[in-house]
Amino acid sequence: MRWWLARLNLAATLLLLGILFLFVNFIASRRYVRADLTKTKITALSDKTVQVLKGLTAPLTITVFYQPTHRLYPLVKDLLEEYEQRSPQLRVEYVDPEQDIARAKQLAQQFEIDRINLVVFQAGTRHKYLSDTDLAEYDYAQMAFGGQPSLKSFRGEDAFTSAILNVTQTRQPLIWVTIGHGEKALDNAEPDGASDFKKFLERDNMRVEPVTLLEKTEISQSVGAVVILGPSRRFHDQELALLQTYLERGGRMLALIDPLQDTGLDGLLGRWGVELGNDIVVDPARQLPFISAANLFVTTYTQHPVVEKMQTLMTLFPLARSVRPAKDLKDLSATSLAMTSPQGWGETETGATEFQYAEGTDLKGPVSIATAVETSASPPTRLVVIGDSDFAVNGQLGNVGNLDLALGAFHWLVEQEQLIGIGPKPLESIRLNLTGSQLRGIFWFSFAGFPALMGLVGAGVWWRRRR
Repeated sequence: MRWWLARLNLAATLLLLGILFLFVNFIASRRYVRADLTKTKITALSDKTVQVLKGLTAPLTITVFYQPTHRLYPLVKDLLEEYEQRSPQLRVEYVDPEQDIARAKQLAQQFEIDRINLVVFQAGTRHKYLSDTDLAEYDYAQMAFGGQPSLKSFRGEDAFTSAILNVTQTRQPLIWVTIGHGEKALDNAEPDGASDFKKFLERDNMRVEPVTLLEKTEISQSVGAVVILGPSRRFHDQELALLQTYLERGGRMLALIDPLQDTGLDGLLGRWGVELGNDIVVDPARQLPFISAANLFVTTYTQHPVVEKMQTLMTLFPLARSVRPAKDLKDLSATSLAMTSPQGWGETETGATEFQYAEGTDLKGPVSIATAVETSASPPTRLVVIGDSDFAVNGQLGNVGNLDLALGAFHWLVEQEQLIGIGPKPLESIRLNLTGSQLRGIFWFSFAGFPALMGLVGAGVWWRRRR
């Protein structure tokens, strides 16, 4: 009887442990904590994304139309799991276009898809899809030697959050980009063009239109912002009057003004608290190797929404002029955004090939290169003026923090501060280079040495208990 009771007690214990195991796993599958332990926090969501997800009030469907073998698939899946944890309004569907052919054809017809490896966002009747080039930055250097492009950084969070806003927000800011004064061309895909600049604005749910101001009698308040992208010719008085009236009524403007250019904008910007320097900014302490000190890289930023998330980034300016708050601001609030080091200065001898600071003539550093202005009126007038436009062309926009500065200025101008600071995250691979003898040592320790050591420990414990 005692033998049967012992066996019955053991069976009951095992049964209860099994039930407890299933119960704990059931709860853990629904109530758990995820942690991103990667160095660059590749799937950790920013506060801006969390705010966007908490603000969702209607269902949003995300369809991952990807091959599971694609290099971005694990990153996309991990990131979307974080998104799902933040909002009950999200529903994510994974479709393998090679295995689930029927569903793939249905999606291709529904969204007019003509290729695979896309992420489709849908809310109501609006949808937007993102390709792998929208989600990652690639290094194509190896292609010159017959290799494949390698992943440089993952910008999935930036792209996903922008797509969510694109399909959920009914308000689409209208952006006018001035033309007719030698500005950078939005339809130019060459390195000196601005097609990438336009692409990123449209991806962030903005409607971009090139405009000749001389053909307009006024700038409507429906225009979210006016962009002046590196003019090389003077603006007409009529155009300046249009811009002045627009700003007086709470308008927004981004002006990228290159050095050595007479644009006629100095007086207009001066009335709005921005002083353009007739100089070239140099900074020997921030000089790239083997090139002129006029090629700046800036790492000093102030406390302002445009640059608050750029404290660990640098911005590259091929050639810049000083742009600083004016001395008499009256009812304006002007803030420098990006500064040189104290060793930099504004060189007034713009034709010089070798730069030397001249006390009393040159502008002493640290020198401001970008300035933001805001009024206290309602709605407030907002301006961002940057002393260089080349940092935003196709050949430069992908450098370090250049895109962050350009988009940060735009999001602040159109009051989309929730998107500032969501940038690409670098992908870091760690390699462990071992010699043949080291590999053999690891093999024998793993498959023979460690098990033998554990066996000896077990034998020692058994022997000690026997005594």
